Amino acid sequence: MVRCAICGVEVESIEHAIQSNWVSGFFEYDAEHGPACPSCSERLLKVAEDGEFELLDEYRGKIIYLEEPPEEHADCDDCAMEDVFLGFILN
Repeated sequence: MVRCAICGVEVESIEHAIQSNWVSGFFEYDAEHGPACPSCSERLLKVAEDGEFELLDEYRGKIIYLEEPPEEHADCDDCAMEDVFLGFILN
């Protein structure tokens, strides 16, 4: 599943997202976010001078991205959170 970091709409695969013109990543200031569905891309993003997609100025600092943990849980010391480490197994 691929989920839009802005609105949460989902498609079943990366291939379908590519065929549907999803934006794989975009910037708000120096922070990278993504992906973004075509609807959000058309309304909220622009192509910057460097060729990368970036959030329109009027929306900067106003969007809570779905890819990030909610702030009320970010500093929670009593929350049951575990670190997950992923890596390659070399044979």
